[in-house]
Amino acid sequence: MKPARYPLLCLLASALLLTWAAAASLTLAGPRETDSKQVQSQPTQFRVLKAVCGAKGVTRGALFEMQDARNVFHVPEDHEIIVYFEWEGPPGSHHAEGSWRSPDGKVALTSDFDLVSEGTQYAGTWRLALPETITPGLWALEAQIDGKPAGTQTFEIISNAPPPLPTAGEIYQRSAAASVFVTSLDSDGETISRGFGFFIDKGVVLTAFQVIDGASSLRIDFADGSNAKIGDVVAWNRRQDWAILKMDSGTIAPLERAAPNSWKVGDLEYVLISQGPGSRTIQNVNITGLQGTLPAEQRLSISALGAGVSLGSPLLDDHGRVVGILGGGLAGFGSRRMGTWAPYVDLGDTAATLAEPTVWPLSKIPESAPSQIPVTFADLRGKGVLMSPIVRNSQVATAMMGEDFQKEMGIEITVARPKHDFPRKLGKFALVVTWGPSENVKSTEQLRIFDADNRAVLQTTPAKINLRTHETAYSAWRVPFSSLGAGVYRVDVLLGDQTQWREFIRISE
Repeated sequence: MKPARYPLLCLLASALLLTWAAAASLTLAGPRETDSKQVQSQPTQFRVLKAVCGAKGVTRGALFEMQDARNVFHVPEDHEIIVYFEWEGPPGSHHAEGSWRSPDGKVALTSDFDLVSEGTQYAGTWRLALPETITPGLWALEAQIDGKPAGTQTFEIISNAPPPLPTAGEIYQRSAAASVFVTSLDSDGETISRGFGFFIDKGVVLTAFQVIDGASSLRIDFADGSNAKIGDVVAWNRRQDWAILKMDSGTIAPLERAAPNSWKVGDLEYVLISQGPGSRTIQNVNITGLQGTLPAEQRLSISALGAGVSLGSPLLDDHGRVVGILGGGLAGFGSRRMGTWAPYVDLGDTAATLAEPTVWPLSKIPESAPSQIPVTFADLRGKGVLMSPIVRNSQVATAMMGEDFQKEMGIEITVARPKHDFPRKLGKFALVVTWGPSENVKSTEQLRIFDADNRAVLQTTPAKINLRTHETAYSAWRVPFSSLGAGVYRVDVLLGDQTQWREFIRISE
């Protein structure tokens, strides 16, 4: 056997040749079977009597019997292709050669053997090994005898093998290039909050609703350092915590969607996080479980992330496909404070703290959402869709919630039994605000409570307040909540019509 003319990564194991000595001449009874579709006409002294390929066969005496004749092969299920020829030609010694031609038209391997017969019948068999990495497509074995064409047998190889997994570095390169930073800006162009977004289709960016909540406009920073400013949103869902933006994506390749329910608890996934302006780093996380009692509202829980902006980041599987988008707690509420992400988590009687991030599955976002008509942030604010941002120069020094409050020495107000989770039987909660004004303020103070849809469900009567620069002052409220159902609510403290502070509470049965 001659060495391969073209390397095929050792894909072709060997060519098994069948040679007869003069005493083993072949006698064939009856007409010869010839496949005219597979065999070309032969302008040579050798005439093809039979050509067939398959995956399994046995040698019976001087003949080879194909037991699984076919022209389509699948990897990795099939492991070998056998091509068998019978010819009629002049007696004597002859030289046969077979060339395996790949789908790109190049000869991948050749092998040869000698034919010797005192009669006029000859036969030869070639074998091709099928590793999973073989190139799929239409292949052919081209036979030659004594340098002249002696038949061609074509067959198709179909790969059912999954594509090789990309490396973490390859996933990072794709996702970083398709990601953007989304900065929400107030009416003065100052930053409210910042998070991730990513192209999920040409010209379509998906981000978390929390990232855009309260914005007057958005600045989009692309991976190449360029940026754009937009003032509207195409589609959104506050409770599910997602928003869709439309903008020119240029040559940016969008991320591929993972198939619905292609993940399972325990899977190793990837997310992008940021630890500073322009920073994009990739991190391993695991899907640790599900949150939510209704299947239609279930989120994925993932293992805790390191510090850095991650809200709005894609959750990527081991192929780099998008499983979902990182959002906040189950209520889908926005940030407690400007520029931070702190979803509510219940720790009993202790203060609320950061919740483990959750993921809204991409398959639950309507594919028709990007086709909707854009709506400006001004219109959304007018309709009460967006919450008001906390003012940059808040006059609040500290604030605390609990079951009640009391005065000490007739002046200082302290909270009794601090907490954020209140059973309905308690009937009320208390809030104490310590003002540390940086300027003189003569206005009104008020407490407003909002539900998960940003609807004001409870508010106190505005009361006059007079704050003096650098003089500590206190405000305290006892708020009955018997009219509210069980759930998570947002509590805002206002001076006039400006939000100075906010927090979340949970009312439980």
